[in-house]
Amino acid sequence: MLKNKIYFITIATAFLFTSTAFGQLFKKSSDSYSTVGIGGGSSHYFGDLSPYRTFYYGLYSNVRWNGTLNYQVNLNPRFSARAALTYARIFGNDASYGWSLADSKPNVQNARLRNLHFRNDLLEFTAMGLYTFIPLEQRRNKNSSLQWSPYMGIGIGLTNHNPKALPSLQNPDGSLVINPDGKVYVSKEWESLRPMANEGQTKFYSSVIPVIPISLGIKTQLNQNWILSVEGSYRLTFSDYLDDVSTGVYNTNSPFSYRADEDYSAVTGKSRVDAYNKAIGNTGNPEFPSASATQHLPVTNQRASKGTMRDGYILTQITLNYIITSRVKCPPIQQ
Repeated sequence: MLKNKIYFITIATAFLFTSTAFGQLFKKSSDSYSTVGIGGGSSHYFGDLSPYRTFYYGLYSNVRWNGTLNYQVNLNPRFSARAALTYARIFGNDASYGWSLADSKPNVQNARLRNLHFRNDLLEFTAMGLYTFIPLEQRRNKNSSLQWSPYMGIGIGLTNHNPKALPSLQNPDGSLVINPDGKVYVSKEWESLRPMANEGQTKFYSSVIPVIPISLGIKTQLNQNWILSVEGSYRLTFSDYLDDVSTGVYNTNSPFSYRADEDYSAVTGKSRVDAYNKAIGNTGNPEFPSASATQHLPVTNQRASKGTMRDGYILTQITLNYIITSRVKCPPIQQ
């Protein structure tokens, strides 16, 4: 109940702030101008394969990229409205989350036993209102130092997503798929997880979800034509399926649902035996996942813990913005 209230308050705040920003389009000051920008940066996923409780691992584990285009109207020195189209890839992998630094974490070891992974390419449209704390000086001396101006923003948007995963390296009989060179074959074909109902869903989860972008950034005007901005933003989503993993149980009819029994990583092709035995706390003769995984992780278990927050992601972006319109001073009328 409290979580739903938080979501409602966040949506209401974002809507009001964004509506106010675009409402100001009809009340431009004489200092208003517009920009178009292009930029990119890193993408960081948080969810069932990268929990919020250990978010610091998510800042450097399984990092991917994003690119963005935007149009921004600077209504006055402090208030702006921005529309942006962003393409971002996010990725999660139980086997590599937190790297070796997370080896002592029991919850991370449990995830490595689970052995799920995904990637998701997101196409996102957002509308944001931005507030600048220290207005940029539009006319500065050529030799003066750069002025850095911090800002914040909040808005609303929609994201189209489609989580995918790689198939197992093992055939149904347990034998490996081997290349002619004798190496384990790693498939390059990522398969869409949404239609597989990996938690036994009776209907597909939506591929289009609302998002609330919350941003902090800093910008500087390089010259009369260009503004450089550096920004970090968190995307609050209203879906628990960016990673195709929620609180449902394993669907034994789908080979992409339960993956603890795979002896080799579908992502890297490397053996899971050492990591698997560490995950189950076995210090004796090594066990193979294909032989004993269901004893340590029953297929009747939930795929993720109850009470987890909705999935989300952080985008960092460096954007170069070109000033396309600015104030034009008219000469005074001669008497």
